[in-house]
Parts: sequence; structure tokens; C-alpha cells
Amino acid sequence: MIGALVLAGGAGRRFGADKRIAALPSGKSLLEATVSSLSASFEEILLVLRPGDEVLASALSQACTKLTCVFAPKATLGMGHSLAHGASLISDWEGAAICLGDMPFIQPRSFQQIQLAFFESELEAPIISPSYERRPGHPVLFHHRYFAALGALKGDQGARRLLLEHPESVIDLALSDAGILQDVDRPSDINRP
Repeated sequence: MIGALVLAGGAGRRFGADKRIAALPSGKSLLEATVSSLSASFEEILLVLRPGDEVLASALSQACTKLTCVFAPKATLGMGHSLAHGASLISDWEGAAICLGDMPFIQPRSFQQIQLAFFESELEAPIISPSYERRPGHPVLFHHRYFAALGALKGDQGARRLLLEHPESVIDLALSDAGILQDVDRPSDINRP
């Protein structure tokens, strides 16, 4: 089983407010749109939030039955802590797509292509790294063999380090979806197509 591990415990300081609840042109909040898109392609979604996000977690859980929300105690210390917390809770998954909560523009077809590349790979422990026009994007799909390493991350350390440490296991998957590069950092980013 491949699940989506979604990181949404950051402060989003560049946005100027809590971007996770900012409304997209569709009327959905940023985080609601991200979770909704993932739910079409993944059996389970683990959303990592920060302590104090219980109201947000409750609202999102009511909208998506595949969603489990958890709270990373050290989320404010950096993305690595959120990722490590989430990775410690998914030992029964075969693979995990590491997703960012502020990327609602990824096409569901891209999630399906990433999973297909994982299952069709002849590598023992593949890492599927999507790219658009040769630029690396999200989500990166990790075989469960790397969960312990993900669980050891700290600070602002992301999972990209593992790609450098295991180049023999990385499959670069070229996609025709600019959404895999488009995160929301500033209010102007909300209106992307």
C-alpha cells in the first residue's frame, strides 16, 4: 500500500497569514484542495500538523474519510521534525509519497504515474523523483526501506538528502505537469491556473 504523507506543520511566514486556510479560486482552502486531490489517488493520507491545529484537523477529517491527522510536537523547529514524526507512524506502508500541504495544483494523474513507476520498477527499494522540464518536483515516493532514515531527520532538513545518498535507487520520472513545482509561498501564488 502506498500512502501520502503530507507535511503541513510549518508557519508559512512568507505568506503573512495561515496559508493553509487561504481560499483558492475554487472556494476550497489551500490545504483542503491538496488533501482532496490526494484522496483520488491514495488509499491513506497522513497529514502532519502542529499542536493547536485540532480545529483544522477536525474540519479536514470530516471532508475526507481517508485522512488521518497527527500533530508533530516539534513542528515549529522545521520540516524535518514533521517528516520524522510522520515517518514514525507509517511502518505498515510499502511506500510513502512525501507531499507538501501547500501544493494544491498537482494533477491527480501525476500521483498515479508516480505510483505506477514505483510498482513497475525492477529496483529493490526505488525512490521515484518526479521532474518537470528537468526541474525536480513533488511528491517524491520512497520505498519503506528509507522510513528509518526519514524518521531521523531534524530541523529544516528535508528528504532530498536521501536522493543524494542513494543515487542508484532514484528513478527520475519526467512529467508534463508544472503543478509538481508550484507551491504557495505568497498570496499572489493562490491564483495559479
